[in-house]
Amino acid sequence: MAVEVSNHGSRLDQASIYPFSIDDRVESGKEFQKAKLQLEAKLKSIRSYFNSPHAPAHTAPPACDRCNSKNHRIAGAYHDFYSSNPPYGVDESRYRDALDRALRDPSGPQLAEMHRVFGAALQQHLKNDLCASQPGDNEDTQAYKDATASMFDSGNHSTQEIVQFYIESQLKASKETKVAEFIKGLQYATTPEQRAQAYINFYCKSDSTDTAQQRNFKTKYTRIFEQLNPHDTVVSAMRSEAEEAQASKVSKLSQSLGEMQMAFSAHQKNKARKAEKDKRMNDREISPRYANCGMEDCPLDINIQTDETIECTICEWLERKGSRRERVYYCSVEHAEEDFENHDRREHQCCMGPRCIYYPDIGPGGESRQDGGELCGICFDCEDHGIISFFCSNDCYQTNMESHRDESHYDRGVANKSQNLDTYTPSPDLEVVESHL
Repeated sequence: MAVEVSNHGSRLDQASIYPFSIDDRVESGKEFQKAKLQLEAKLKSIRSYFNSPHAPAHTAPPACDRCNSKNHRIAGAYHDFYSSNPPYGVDESRYRDALDRALRDPSGPQLAEMHRVFGAALQQHLKNDLCASQPGDNEDTQAYKDATASMFDSGNHSTQEIVQFYIESQLKASKETKVAEFIKGLQYATTPEQRAQAYINFYCKSDSTDTAQQRNFKTKYTRIFEQLNPHDTVVSAMRSEAEEAQASKVSKLSQSLGEMQMAFSAHQKNKARKAEKDKRMNDREISPRYANCGMEDCPLDINIQTDETIECTICEWLERKGSRRERVYYCSVEHAEEDFENHDRREHQCCMGPRCIYYPDIGPGGESRQDGGELCGICFDCEDHGIISFFCSNDCYQTNMESHRDESHYDRGVANKSQNLDTYTPSPDLEVVESHL
């Protein structure tokens, strides 16, 4: 079965359009298979009769009355089969006239002509279905559809050969492994249960980055597919629910936009007042200002107005970015080194907590941080809204990006724009004498 997911959900007893949807193709295949089984049963019955003692004896085979009667009955069975199952889209009046002429040919039933009439009509239907252009077709897709149409038009290829070419071309043109697996899954599916599993693998397969809402959504529709509901009906319901959820989210964001604008205005005013206060402070004569040594139990005070101070450059960088945490100073390099690990755990915890990819470690090892992807940093999008979301490394940020956005962006109206961290950069005014990054 060649696969092409179509948006319409028409049934064969309605005004269907090309290309057929998956359910249309499945239903068409089921009806044809049912009719074929009936034909095979009728042919078996005919052959059984003529192989029995009740059949007339041969007189002058192969053109005796017995052989002619057998051939007429076999041709009649095929005539009934082809007449009752015209390929979709065929001119049924002309199609049945051609079959009738072949059956009533003066020289005897022309079974080969019946096969040809049906095969030509079937190939025309398949061409209209498989080669129909769709808005999302790229150059590769259009190319193999055009090549398939040419094979149909040439009349030099069997239906099986053309369909096989079409499927193989689909697989080659599929850029995503998931789509190729879906196509293969439907080719191998012979039962409703197998088709349902192919649908589940394509639409509902879980992913490590799924939010709780996405997991619930996929679990719900997995159960619906398992109940063997029609593909087109289920996919339509999935699409409607996803669109409604998106509309609800947009509405919620719109409602909070006014509050965000008011908060931003207040933030700008506070920022202006702070800048004015800082200017007044800088205009005053600098007087000594002291801080405790960051090493626990160290009694020394440090005059941080002097030219030489020892401090944590990450804390200094975070303060420049808007963090409310104070900078941490040390009386000596030795105390800074000794307190490094405890300080790192206290002040530089990754915002993902236990979901940090390095948990329970505080972050990547010292040697691995030579790679730029291992630098710590903060989320650019949160930073634009005055929020400090600290990550131990860009690798951790990439792994947990979707979870972070679900938990920290949506409810605050933070737009998802940046794909990378605002990485830690020491101040050019500071001399880094020892780095653990």
